[in-house]
Amino acid sequence: MLKGFPRLLWTLPSQSYNDIDLDTPLIYEDEDSEIQPEVSLPIVNRNKRLYTALSQTASTIAVFLVPSFFQRKNPLRPQNITETSYLNGVRGLASLLVYFQHIATEYGDWIHYGYYSRPDDKYFIQLPFIRLLYSGRFMVAIFFVLSGYVLSYRPLQLSRKHNTGLLFDNLASGLFRRAPRLFLPVVPVILITAIFGIYYGCYGTGRPSDGECNSTEPSLWLQIVGTWNIFVQMLDPFTWSEFYPPGVPQLWTLPMEFRGSIVVFMLILALGNVKPPVRLVLLLSAAYACFHFTRWDTLLFVCGVILAELRILRKTSPYTLEKLRKNSTLASTIRLILATFWVAILALALFIGSWPANLACQSPGFQHICPYTPSQYSTGVAQQYFWIFVAAILLLLSLENFEPLQQPFVTPLANYFGEISFGLYIVHFPFLQTIGRWVIVTTIRSTGNPTFGYQEFPRGFFLGGILITPFIIWLADIHCRLFDVKSVSFARWLSLKCFLSKE
Repeated sequence: MLKGFPRLLWTLPSQSYNDIDLDTPLIYEDEDSEIQPEVSLPIVNRNKRLYTALSQTASTIAVFLVPSFFQRKNPLRPQNITETSYLNGVRGLASLLVYFQHIATEYGDWIHYGYYSRPDDKYFIQLPFIRLLYSGRFMVAIFFVLSGYVLSYRPLQLSRKHNTGLLFDNLASGLFRRAPRLFLPVVPVILITAIFGIYYGCYGTGRPSDGECNSTEPSLWLQIVGTWNIFVQMLDPFTWSEFYPPGVPQLWTLPMEFRGSIVVFMLILALGNVKPPVRLVLLLSAAYACFHFTRWDTLLFVCGVILAELRILRKTSPYTLEKLRKNSTLASTIRLILATFWVAILALALFIGSWPANLACQSPGFQHICPYTPSQYSTGVAQQYFWIFVAAILLLLSLENFEPLQQPFVTPLANYFGEISFGLYIVHFPFLQTIGRWVIVTTIRSTGNPTFGYQEFPRGFFLGGILITPFIIWLADIHCRLFDVKSVSFARWLSLKCFLSKE
């Protein structure tokens, strides 16, 4: 059953060893005898063969380490642009902005206070819209909506075609593959972090200026066991509280992603054969239930399903602007009104998405919206969660309904970041807490400003950020090709091996 599994996982997408005849027996034969005595090859020939194998291995590794966008056959380049390709670009930008938040917060958490929420909070980067550059929680909300959308779009299409067999197969395969798809790419990163970052290295904790390192276990084995326990806790789908894994706290969203995916598959399974109008009403009811019980994360997944249902409804509806072509003036007027409306919705979404984590109700602009916060979301971080949920839905509604807004997200650069988004999300934090930390602290001190200012970032911070960002992108590129893509292939292979044959 496991035949071919190692090659499936680890064969690099470049030159292989097929042209090296390593299986040739080291004996000589002639026509006069059946088998001649074994004669060892000369040492020179054996060394030559070894040198050839090593050089080709080194060449293969070197080619693989080249960023994919420099390779002639880019393995991460999308084959074609589809009507939903822009979602990949949105995900890529969101992942990049999460990285910006983590690198900025390490050196000045004051940026998460609202503009003029306190007398000293009056800096340009605290303004609405500008603070989107480090609004990581808003990006997480976008991730969750996108996941609900992408996971449900194909099953909903099959439901419309009344293809119950394929619908069930799709749901079974998707749910079976979801855990390895989400968690296998994490394993090498958390192990490397635990061994080389925390146990043998200095893994940052607190402010970078304090020079402190994370505490370690008494032995390497106990360090690995502790890491395994953390990983198992991430896999727990029955704990609904937020869990920030020690050492890799940016992965707090993965357990939520796993639970939200299960909810999406269960909803489609329950409502797959329901009439589309009734299904939409029931999905809205499920969304309201999540809202009422303050399950903001699950609410985002359910809203992603609703957006997918609405897209299919628009595509199949006979009532579109195309029917108004006979009256071009009326059609043009309606298009202009709709364009203005959706651009305004986008602007509103970006403003609300800038919601500060701290003292938002004392910040100009946001203080006028705060009174409309539902009572169950009125205190603490729940308030921000509610408003970024609203912003994420408005953002994707505007992009879905006005195609010109999608154009920035279908560019080659946007699609590239979309392809490496998961890898970037996984690898950036360990790098920041080890090599990145050392680089930025060094550049801050070497530029003549050794202090870590409260209300401004020293110029060495920006220099260090410019230096480490290309390396983080490069690591994300390698992680994507070496682990992320392979995990997808492995999950598909495993499902094919485990599922019942239809023959």
